[in-house]
Amino acid sequence: MSTKTIKQRIALVAVTALTAGFISVVSVPAANAISTGYGLNVAVGTNPRIEASNTLYIAGQPSLTGSAVVIGAPVGSAALGAAETAAARSLGLVNISDLAGGLTAGTTSTATLLNTGSISVYAEAVADKGSTIVVTGGTITATGIDAVTKGAISSSLTTAVYGVDAARTVFGAVVKPSSGVTSMTIQMYSGYALTATPSDDWTALLANPTGATGLVLEGQITVNITTSSTAGVFSTATSGVYGAVDGTSPGSGSSALTADETNFTAATAFNNARHLQIRVRDSFGNPITSTTGLLQVTATGGALVNVEATDATSAGTASTDFLTGAQADDAMVQVNNPTNAPLQTTVTATYGGVVVGSKTLVFTGKVAKMELYGAVIGDTGNAGNVNYVYYRLSDAAGNPTYNSITGVGNQAAYPYSTVNANASAITGAATGLTKNRDFSISASTSAVLGGRADFDCTSTAGKGTIGMTFTNLDGSIVTSNTLSVSCAGNAVTYKASWDKASYQPGDLATLTISAFDSKGNAANDVGAIATALPVVAIGGLDRTITGPTTADVLDQGKKTYSYTVGATEGTYSGKVTFSTIDDRYADTVDASGAAAVTTSITVKNSTATVTNADVLKSIVSLIASINKQIQALQKLILKR
Repeated sequence: MSTKTIKQRIALVAVTALTAGFISVVSVPAANAISTGYGLNVAVGTNPRIEASNTLYIAGQPSLTGSAVVIGAPVGSAALGAAETAAARSLGLVNISDLAGGLTAGTTSTATLLNTGSISVYAEAVADKGSTIVVTGGTITATGIDAVTKGAISSSLTTAVYGVDAARTVFGAVVKPSSGVTSMTIQMYSGYALTATPSDDWTALLANPTGATGLVLEGQITVNITTSSTAGVFSTATSGVYGAVDGTSPGSGSSALTADETNFTAATAFNNARHLQIRVRDSFGNPITSTTGLLQVTATGGALVNVEATDATSAGTASTDFLTGAQADDAMVQVNNPTNAPLQTTVTATYGGVVVGSKTLVFTGKVAKMELYGAVIGDTGNAGNVNYVYYRLSDAAGNPTYNSITGVGNQAAYPYSTVNANASAITGAATGLTKNRDFSISASTSAVLGGRADFDCTSTAGKGTIGMTFTNLDGSIVTSNTLSVSCAGNAVTYKASWDKASYQPGDLATLTISAFDSKGNAANDVGAIATALPVVAIGGLDRTITGPTTADVLDQGKKTYSYTVGATEGTYSGKVTFSTIDDRYADTVDASGAAAVTTSITVKNSTATVTNADVLKSIVSLIASINKQIQALQKLILKR
């Protein structure tokens, strides 16, 4: 008998033994929890539908008979649907995931299995291609092979090979861990080109199940083996409390949260609600589906909480709320401030008396203080927008309001009464200033647009004060400080000055340009001061840190630039030229034009420099001194 014939008979015996003694198929209705999802496994308790070829899936449905079950349809089935995937069942499977904690099928799949259990896996290969399932740390106890022409299994029961000349090739296996192992690996290789002789193919694949020509690793499951199951037991390690952008479970279309949702902010105005989602999972990340556990949510500081199994869209009536009789996982919480006073609260969730997690939230109160600051020098003849002061609003606890609650993301605009009640005004007789600029408020949306209030300037330069009021929803009025403001013309002259009289090498030197209008007032801060690039031409500088640009604007009539000082000592003179200002001077003051501004700097070391001449002079002086001492000594000796 030839070697080839012996191998064929061994394969046939092996297949016959498996068919007679290991295959256990239980008919299960097709309606049993089938999930769709391209290339995805699903959580324990359901089976993934085959959506991708060459993808190794895990049967998550539990056994109903005490034995794991292989995929229902045999290899070569032309029909592929819910029925065959519904039939596959695992025994003692407690968790399914990938390395990143998701459910993507592929080479990063993981599972946790009781040491007394078996895991059922299945896949679909492409036509005319052979595939292998290779097990390390366990044995194959059942397969979907129903004829020697469709596959074979190794005598060690650690490798099964599959393939058929058909449009669709469905195959699977049940794998049991070896005694005493803590993990096992199930790998699937696909891509071997089948020939017309199946026995030759099985011989080649069994001889090299991971490296035969064309084989590519398409799926790998790392199965952790445990002696006890914590599935369904609450675990703080995989649970928590996370911020949601609204009260709709599980939060604006996202899946169950594992971190604060994008755009969630922990601070809001007193009249807005904050929402949280509670994750209650076991140590494998599986949801706790029990409806008998007690979920309790408590808020400090007098905040109100409402916890619901699905959507939480209404305010609670107390600082503590409970959920029982429903699944605790993915429960939603709404938190409200019952007053218009500032409130900081910590919301804590417990399940069965054990802390799930907590979140600290801030509700800013009604406006208690309005502060004006940073007024620009306005432009004579310009109304609003270009002439402005900044404002800050804060509540009684000092929390900023407008700049943290401005309608961004899920933040509502900060609450106030009416636009007219918030109008700004010039509060004193002010030359060159008009009253009645608004409060940077859009009447159409009633939204605070920013931290600026505008004022008008007449054609005459002058000074005055500006003040503002803010009316809260409850009618209380907050009055700002009064702030000095001024208006001036455009820059027509300028001066240049340095921040020091003398610099050491390596110092940072600051050049200040002071600009003035035609009346000698500090020029206004509105608009760029140069249409052509200004030039600072002077020696003694090493590198420009911030130099002139055509976009530069004044701040209180001044603009600064900075440079590093060079290493060479000396006094340097140069020129600073702002051609735009010079041209304006020629147009409005003197047609002859203004000359560029001259300036100078001095660079000097902190320690005096010794020259060669100084050294030579000292040597000559020392020699002369020594000669005098010798002469004096000679005279003294001669006298004796």
